[in-house]
Amino acid sequence: MTTQTERTDAINWVLRIMRLGGLWPLSTSREEPPVLAFLKVNYRYALHVPITFTFIGLMWLEAFVSNNLEQAGQVLYMSLTEIALVVKILNIWYRSTAARRIMGHMKHSSDYALQSEQEHSYWQQQQRLFKWYFYLFLLASLGVVYSSCIGVLFLHDYELPFDYFVPFEYRNERRYYYAYGYSLIGMTVTSVSNVCLDALGCYFLFHLSLLYRLLGYRVRGLQYTASEVEFKEKLVIVFKLHNRIRNLTVQIETLVSPYVLSQIVLSAFIICFSGYRLQHVGIRANPGQFVSMLQFLSVMVLEIFLPCYFGNEVTVYAHQLTNDVYNTNWLQCDKRSRQLLIAYMEHLKKPTKIRAGYFFEVGLPIFVKTMNNAYSFFALLLNASRKT
Repeated sequence: MTTQTERTDAINWVLRIMRLGGLWPLSTSREEPPVLAFLKVNYRYALHVPITFTFIGLMWLEAFVSNNLEQAGQVLYMSLTEIALVVKILNIWYRSTAARRIMGHMKHSSDYALQSEQEHSYWQQQQRLFKWYFYLFLLASLGVVYSSCIGVLFLHDYELPFDYFVPFEYRNERRYYYAYGYSLIGMTVTSVSNVCLDALGCYFLFHLSLLYRLLGYRVRGLQYTASEVEFKEKLVIVFKLHNRIRNLTVQIETLVSPYVLSQIVLSAFIICFSGYRLQHVGIRANPGQFVSMLQFLSVMVLEIFLPCYFGNEVTVYAHQLTNDVYNTNWLQCDKRSRQLLIAYMEHLKKPTKIRAGYFFEVGLPIFVKTMNNAYSFFALLLNASRKT
């Protein structure tokens, strides 16, 4: 059977990276020296204030002091992405206790223990699949950073891979690599942080969808019960499990709502400015930057798609429970059992949906709408630039 660690196997590696990156609390004990405990608690500030937040602030400062729209667009596409990252970091810091409690509940609670070899095999297969999704996501994100950083080294001029406000003249051989090194470190830290936080948010939705799938599997399994007494006992267990999953859904929605809302609201503008910048980057003049922009655009689309996809999975499998009830051979049940099933179906009429900031439902329709908005903003910006 599945151990507690294996139950959340897909996210364990991400949590280890997040601890190193100051995004997930480090474990402390009362026996530790006060100085060590203080360092562990404040490690996240020592890492992200001089690197992440300062780097993002300098990017926005560069956008504000730009002389024209084209120059500002070269910075805004990445600056907006970093603003979404700031929201994610502040959200996970503020809700770190709730996040750890939810993760511990999913990992250790006996309510979600797998009861058969089939459940165990299916669970582990899905965990491995999720893990590969984010291996590829991490490689693609780092590919954007390093392809751009390598590409500028082959240019004749001293260009930074990602523009930000540099308080000294860096366009010379002596000082260029100071500015270049800070850009490389800042983008690496922010890229890894962004991927890990996306992975965590999507994993909560993914794990929730797995629980609804598990619930549906057990509802369908009621048709194989040997007696009415056993049927009623298992049905009561299903009711209790569904209630716990519903409560978990509310907790996860509260946790991931700010992250998904900021990502979707800003994504249309990010893709818009990315496409605008791609229009002004020549593949012959700067092939490295052109390839990096294409990679960045692909990663941004994927970054919007994944939470929408996993949020949609929660809704689909929760809605599927109504059909699963029909597969229980309910016509063969006694009157009391049929009444319980009817009451359960009435309960299922209330749809289970993940909402982002209580404004819209997280699903594939909002992904399509975001892409349409991005194209509309891009066309508007392109027309405005041609008239000026």
